[in-house]
Amino acid sequence: MSSPPLLAIENLSTFFHTDDNLVKSVRNVNLTIQKGETLALVGESGCGKSVTALSVMRLLSTPPAKFESGRILFKGQDLLQTSDAEMQKIRGNQISMIFQEPMTSLNPIFTIGDQIIEAILLHQNKTKSQALELALEVLHQVAIPSPEIRINQYPHELSGGMKQRVMIAMAIVCRPELLIADEPTTALDVTIQTQILDLLDLLRKETHMAILLITHNLGIVAQYADRVAVMYSGKVVESALVEDIFASPAHPYTRGLLSSLPTDGPSTRLKTIPGSVPHPAYLPEGCAFHPRCAEKMDKCMVTLPPLEAIKVGTPHQAACWLHE
Repeated sequence: MSSPPLLAIENLSTFFHTDDNLVKSVRNVNLTIQKGETLALVGESGCGKSVTALSVMRLLSTPPAKFESGRILFKGQDLLQTSDAEMQKIRGNQISMIFQEPMTSLNPIFTIGDQIIEAILLHQNKTKSQALELALEVLHQVAIPSPEIRINQYPHELSGGMKQRVMIAMAIVCRPELLIADEPTTALDVTIQTQILDLLDLLRKETHMAILLITHNLGIVAQYADRVAVMYSGKVVESALVEDIFASPAHPYTRGLLSSLPTDGPSTRLKTIPGSVPHPAYLPEGCAFHPRCAEKMDKCMVTLPPLEAIKVGTPHQAACWLHE
């Protein structure tokens, strides 16, 4: 009998109520992550990936955000029904997040050492000297040069890549059970990017930490993820094991993403998906991808396809009428 998932997102809908319209950022999303697993969440900007992550962390201002439906079960506990005081104990301790924008995620009036040590003292039973030692250790792990000097510096004294590494250090210092990594290597050069991803993968193996990896980089997905969920216009349109996604993508959007990857040939023209992601306040009828889809049928323009297994008994799911 399989164990229950560490995180189970069930029919989650997160909308933003504005003066002008209703912004449907996340629509009936279902995701599960097992302990020790890496799930990659991919899709273009504006597809709802970051809003899904911030919903899990309960870091959206309500209002204007509102959880219209669904549950977010972490170890069986519904985070949407959890008190603010209890969420403060969970955030940074059991669930941590590497934010997409390091420039604005650090407090400019405290040193990076103060900010990492505060997280340790808040969640772990350690003295200040023990917390300082652990902070130096984690800064070294994320490839910060001269951590003994950097620990006393303020965020404005660091480059964007350095700030990103400090954010990663803060996220992993308490050894969370679930790490949400939202574009964790955006500001890093290729060498440091590989070091950080290898570190996260090592921590996952050593501590059985689960990772929700949000990224545009399908190369990273192929190397580090166990499963992939593809999002488009606030919905999961395909979900499968990573090898199945790359070997036999089932949704036209997924095929479009994969065909836009560079190939070995230097003169090969890159393929693109025509059009752009629709604004979540002005979604088309039926399948939201149909205005950009070369394989659309009449049914696609009026009826939303459900996310279902493309073959009975397989974990490979797609929301597309082509597999009806």
